[in-house]
Amino acid sequence: VLAERIHENYEKISNAKNRLEGISLEGSSGATSEIVLGVTFLQEVTQQLPSWHKRMKELADSEKLLKRQRHTFRGDWVEASLVGGQLQQVEQLLAKRNRTMQERYLLL
Repeated sequence: VLAERIHENYEKISNAKNRLEGISLEGSSGATSEIVLGVTFLQEVTQQLPSWHKRMKELADSEKLLKRQRHTFRGDWVEASLVGGQLQQVEQLLAKRNRTMQERYLLL
């Protein structure tokens, strides 16, 4: 069950990271509708971050408990630290996109 939850969260966070990487807030490179969709997605991710952090801590604590009990993990086990790394990358991308958005907002 824990492996499934970790994998689900890894996929969710990875998808968010990929979408953040694809967002362009440049006025010249995208249509207004694309910019609006990008800003909307930035806001959605910002709202989801606290719950992702909470879930990540729960998963990491559960994994740590299993390790202390010397549980043998499957070969396809995705470590919680990998999910945490993805989450940090999402935060960095989000901060970068938010800075870009603020700069563009001032130009309006």
